[in-house]
Amino acid sequence: MTESFDTWTAYDNWLTKHYEEYAITSLNEIDGKIVAEFMSKEEWEKQERAAGRM
Repeated sequence: MTESFDTWTAYDNWLTKHYEEYAITSLNEIDGKIVAEFMSKEEWEKQERAAGRM
């Protein structure tokens, strides 16, 4: 999933609200917007276990 934010503060507020639910997989600033790619923490943990990192 992807979400874009107008400011770093907007991103911080979103992250604080959703920290327990999502894992950020990529964070970039593109054309003045903050773009976060994320997935459920459950899915992230599955991928990490499959890759042998957990």
